[in-house]
Amino acid sequence: MKTRVLKICMLCVAMLTAQYVLTYAQDNDLKKLAGEWSYSMPDMMGGGDPISGTCKIATVNGETKATLSNPMGEVTSSALKLENGKYAGTLDIPDFELKVVFYLNGDKLMQELISDFGEMPAIEMTRIK
Repeated sequence: MKTRVLKICMLCVAMLTAQYVLTYAQDNDLKKLAGEWSYSMPDMMGGGDPISGTCKIATVNGETKATLSNPMGEVTSSALKLENGKYAGTLDIPDFELKVVFYLNGDKLMQELISDFGEMPAIEMTRIK
């Protein structure tokens, strides 16, 4: 009986430790995304000059969000959450919603935009600050 109780206690401690390590690792990864990034991408409408802008990722009141700015305006994502090893949120654009996904590729921040119409090629961003 004592052995069984001891095994159960050890299992609980192992599970709690694993959860703590996993949560710490996720928070640490999210902190690596924080900062200001710049990007340039082709005109999605086809033809015009490339569109340049910035992306600021910051944690406010316990929620990490991305604010994307370009000549057409500024939009802020919902809180970023870990999904399949990447951080995802949504952007509310008039008349539709976009899923925005971020992940690091070396020292570059990669951003993917996904909508009901499909997925756009990943955009590579360079850290400004």
